[in-house]
Amino acid sequence: MNILWIYDKPLIPEAGGTERITSIISLGLSNLGHNCLGILQFSEDSEIIVYNNNRVDNLTEFLIKNAVEVVINQIAYTNWLLNKFLSSGGEQWHRNGGKIISCLHFDPQNPSFIQLLRSYETLSCKQYFTLIKHLLFKKFYIRQQRHKEGETYNYIYDNSDTFVTLSESHFPYMQKVMRRNEYSKLSAIGNPLTFPYIENSSIIETKEKIVVVCARMSEFHKRISIILHAWKMIKRSNSSFDWKLIIIGDGPDLPRYKNIVKNQKIHDIKFLGQQSPEEYYKKASILLLTSSAEGWGLTITEGLQNGVVPVVMDSSSVYHDIIRSNYNGILIPNNNISAFANAVTLLMANRDCLTTMQLNALESAKHFTLEKAMKKWKKLLLTNFD
Repeated sequence: MNILWIYDKPLIPEAGGTERITSIISLGLSNLGHNCLGILQFSEDSEIIVYNNNRVDNLTEFLIKNAVEVVINQIAYTNWLLNKFLSSGGEQWHRNGGKIISCLHFDPQNPSFIQLLRSYETLSCKQYFTLIKHLLFKKFYIRQQRHKEGETYNYIYDNSDTFVTLSESHFPYMQKVMRRNEYSKLSAIGNPLTFPYIENSSIIETKEKIVVVCARMSEFHKRISIILHAWKMIKRSNSSFDWKLIIIGDGPDLPRYKNIVKNQKIHDIKFLGQQSPEEYYKKASILLLTSSAEGWGLTITEGLQNGVVPVVMDSSSVYHDIIRSNYNGILIPNNNISAFANAVTLLMANRDCLTTMQLNALESAKHFTLEKAMKKWKKLLLTNFD
């Protein structure tokens, strides 16, 4: 099959999780014999369509000329990309037999506006009163959010041949907001491992007293402030004396986090900015994740394949697909900072427990190989489009 992706960014694997996964799945599909044509790039604020740095003026003609059989829509948390593809000429191609797969790379339940406002460092008077209003009429705004999400997912469902999420655990919420009579187009395929290996158990012997965080520095999405406050609590323990916290990533709230560390005199933290985390996964013993929501959590499986034990706030149902708590990682009740800090401290204090969980992490990574993911993609393509 000739397969084309649509997205709003070029295919640069280092740019983000969706780009990395697109690159990996493209490689996997190519290995299965499919012809992967790369990304057709759209812009929400422009009518310009770009393919391989060249402008596409007639989308229908482009799709026919390149004999495109399947288009994979990589933005399914909002409907603008699919709508633009269809209205620019994709609808005619679709009517003539072209197939559309839409992929949701995020948790279908978006964080609330309350969470957004609470993530701000300071609030204006207007934002403060908006927060109060949303707290007072919380049920109304939750219903409003769910209605909007339902409209979005129903539009994508109606205009796609298959709607792929990252976990079957997402289905109940989607069905709750979509309120359909049938969901036959829904499918689930988890993300494969990012790196093309699973480390040997001997790596455990080289592990250092390092805790790693790999995330975008965005308080709304990643809640790094929770990690900083937990780390301050952790450093009160004698067990943490020679442990260090390494934070990898960039984003709008990085200066804010650096100020928290400086003003509160939190020790043994290094901010390394945006760079490849691979070498730090190899050194690290523990990984932390406190996102407000995740569709998958690539950093967790990246940690597992390098023998790093994830300690994760249980904010998304998908984590239960990856982590078996107290076996290959630890799931902490969402927003419980003291429990989060205690779990990390106990791992630091109990070397035998940490080592066992590191070995279990390596073993559990085998469930997420590219080969296993491609079996599901192969079945999806054969079942729906052959």
